[in-house]
Amino acid sequence: MDDASLTAEDYASVIAAMQAVSVRYRSGWTLNEALAQWQLVVKEIEEGFDTQWVWEYHDELSCRDWLCEAWPLLTDRVRAARQPFLDSMDDRFTAATAPMRKDGSALGHRNGRWWHNRYPRVVVGEPGEELPELWSPNPDYIEED
Repeated sequence: MDDASLTAEDYASVIAAMQAVSVRYRSGWTLNEALAQWQLVVKEIEEGFDTQWVWEYHDELSCRDWLCEAWPLLTDRVRAARQPFLDSMDDRFTAATAPMRKDGSALGHRNGRWWHNRYPRVVVGEPGEELPELWSPNPDYIEED
């Protein structure tokens, strides 16, 4: 389904979701911008997450949090139009990440948002650099270009 088949009600739901959700985030993302940001985050993780930003990893996932909160506010038609793309990005994210250890106290702090319970399989940076305890086993290191 393309944007031409969306109705005024559909567009209104996108605007309402953007206004409701962006208040909690430091972004003024539109739906398409949040989806594009999620795609960018997934691509960065697939290519090797930079260990320089390891302690900000969960902040990087905030665009997916935004989508999670906005999704129920959208009309069925908007969700149906965007769901295949979101599913594709979620599948790529899942393939590029591994589940965190289950014994960590940090798990569950994100209200069941499964993407926060995963960590990159591949990182770039200095081997031996400190990584979060829950990233076990350690991700593979690749050399930066």
